[in-house]
Amino acid sequence: MQAKSKKLIFIAVLLTGCIITSLISTNDKEKTLLGSSMQSAQGTVTSKATQAKSVRVQVSGAVLEPGIYDLPANCRVEEAIAAAGGLTENADSERVNLVRKVRDGMQIRVPVQKAAWISRTQRKNAQATAGYSASSTKKVGSTRAGAGKNNSAVQRVRINSASVSELQQLPGIGPALAQRIVETRNSGRFTSADDLLRVPGIGKAKLAKLRDYVEVD
Repeated sequence: MQAKSKKLIFIAVLLTGCIITSLISTNDKEKTLLGSSMQSAQGTVTSKATQAKSVRVQVSGAVLEPGIYDLPANCRVEEAIAAAGGLTENADSERVNLVRKVRDGMQIRVPVQKAAWISRTQRKNAQATAGYSASSTKKVGSTRAGAGKNNSAVQRVRINSASVSELQQLPGIGPALAQRIVETRNSGRFTSADDLLRVPGIGKAKLAKLRDYVEVD
């Protein structure tokens, strides 16, 4: 009887051990699955956050450098226009909401002033019927020459000491881009005009337009 009792006790202990081992194994599997799910969810959130850091927009119309630009998320229309070289002389900025936030895939079209558009249309019609005359060619040439003289007379802006408002006097530089110039020089003074390429939103084309208007002090 004692041997039989011992055998029954041994079997009971063995079964209890198997049950406990099975429960521990199941719990470990559940933890592993839960950890994998959490890592996957975190990866998805991180990916979406990375995509939200920048937006791609198309800027067209009365700007100096129309095209497609990648800009920081939550930026404004004025920053997108600044990245496109700024407004042209005949741009109608009153019909553009400059403080509107841009979104990915957005097209920003800057309209031309109505008077300028009418004048340009009339000029095209006149040229189509009568063609270019020698006098009109000379007039255009003299106008361009006069514009060159005016550009040479423009006072240069000292990019290492100019204020945000003074920097906005430069062609194609709006409030947002002027602020970026100040922030960039605070991390390291400009040693030449080429250092303006360090400023986000200023590329080689824009730098070429700024060279005659800036100086390093």
